[in-house]
Amino acid sequence: MFKIRNLSAVVLFGFLLFFVSACSSSDSSTDSNANSEAESANGEANTSEPKYGGTFTMVTPADPDTLDPHRQSSIYTHQMAGFVYNKLVTYETGPDVDFTDYNVVPDLAEDWEISEDGTVYTFYLREAYWHDKEPVNGRQVNAEDVVATMERIIELPGHQAALLSEVESIEAADDTTVVFTLKQPFAPFLNFMANHFMWILPKEAIDGEVDLTTDAIGTGPFVLEKWDDNVQATYSRNPNFFEEGKPYLDELIYKVVPDQGARIAAFRTEQAEVIGGISPEELDTLVKSNPDITVREVLFPTQEQVYVNMEREPFNDLRVRKAISMAIDRQSMVDSIYGGGEVSGPVNPSLGSWALPLEEREALLPYDPEGAKELLAEAGFPNGFDTTLIVTDGYGEQLVRVAQWITEDLRNVGINAEMEVVEYATYFSERWPKVDYDIGVGYQTYFQEPDEWLRTQMHSQGARNWYNTKDSDLDEMLDDQRMILDENERLEKVHEIQRYILENVLNPIPVSTYYVMTPHQQYVKNYEPHASYGHIHMKNVWLDKE
Repeated sequence: MFKIRNLSAVVLFGFLLFFVSACSSSDSSTDSNANSEAESANGEANTSEPKYGGTFTMVTPADPDTLDPHRQSSIYTHQMAGFVYNKLVTYETGPDVDFTDYNVVPDLAEDWEISEDGTVYTFYLREAYWHDKEPVNGRQVNAEDVVATMERIIELPGHQAALLSEVESIEAADDTTVVFTLKQPFAPFLNFMANHFMWILPKEAIDGEVDLTTDAIGTGPFVLEKWDDNVQATYSRNPNFFEEGKPYLDELIYKVVPDQGARIAAFRTEQAEVIGGISPEELDTLVKSNPDITVREVLFPTQEQVYVNMEREPFNDLRVRKAISMAIDRQSMVDSIYGGGEVSGPVNPSLGSWALPLEEREALLPYDPEGAKELLAEAGFPNGFDTTLIVTDGYGEQLVRVAQWITEDLRNVGINAEMEVVEYATYFSERWPKVDYDIGVGYQTYFQEPDEWLRTQMHSQGARNWYNTKDSDLDEMLDDQRMILDENERLEKVHEIQRYILENVLNPIPVSTYYVMTPHQQYVKNYEPHASYGHIHMKNVWLDKE
């Protein structure tokens, strides 16, 4: 059950992040009386008659380098994509749905069938229309659009292609029916169709008639009117959206405000409806000046990771990687910087039972600086060694603080890491994916399937294996788990794989998953986000301004 706190009554702690302003799961720790009052207040807000009109402004510290959702996996690209595009299926959102529930529901496909042997998926498209922009001009969506989109994803290099790796063929049976035939039964397939990378584009865009780097034409609740790179994107209400009566907002503005103080000031003066990336101390100050704002708490759908280049010495030595992990005081760090959280694992704890139990994560990822020194000595570095650690400030100041904390922890065991702060576009497009680093600290994508957390990152051929990880036994286990259709059997295998990774591979190194406390203005109603990119909840949001 999510929990909402009215800040005039409760002093809050935690970390804010614009991307995940959201209701929380049972992981939060609000007391029962405050929770009861908050739920009552939220229920009243969500059952009120929605009002049409108004402008909703979001502020963000950075912009993407492209709007093309198939060529870029950056959170900034896909947060903007979700205003415009739809997928075949999507995840359910709403007041009765936890932030990290992954319930697959219709989107452009109003229904689907799965063959008995699990190898044929047939999707039936609803009546939906593209935005009324050249060259598409508001025509109806058809099966050829879906086929062209999926074929483009397969042809382009990148993470999205990996989600379709088991697809043998995609056919348009008729104008409204799309048939996917798989090479073999594939457990994650329906989840992958709901994945926040799988936006459906018009065939004209696939054919090059739309500049997808700077424009977007979709079927979603909002129409992109203009994008000024590193300034703002402006969206208008789509009058032909397939969900009758939605969206409620007239306009949505996605504004780039790199300066922390300016973002806070914009929220404080109601020039922005939500903000993110502020520290617990900044939140406390904001509470005092704006006591009526509403805050939602959630366990973050990703984690900080420390990752190493395993083709550079000494990081090819498991003892060195374990020493790095043992040097990090995870719990003190997450409490100090974010105001609370827990030790993470190879599968993020936001995926519930797919993650290892907390007790196991803590046991397999201990804080043991003396043990770290012993391992370094065994590896031939009794006096430690010098290295360089990269991080980006493109996600806000908290991640830089995490990198500073980890750098100090490493120094305490003899690893002298010089920290290099890299501009976001360079970090995400060059340094990290091209494995141009010794050590790095960063956030991972909001992966929504255990196969993404594991195979995508750690298989030797994984699409996001940006670490030079190679382990043939792990490859075999990762390939096997995705073919197990029985959920309980697959769950057991996924846990076994995580134990193997922490004991025998340990790259990337999970750090912590923190609790996010994110405010929005009290006049914002039906704000019920989901733990995926794209702001898929915004079609339901309305403003109750006097």
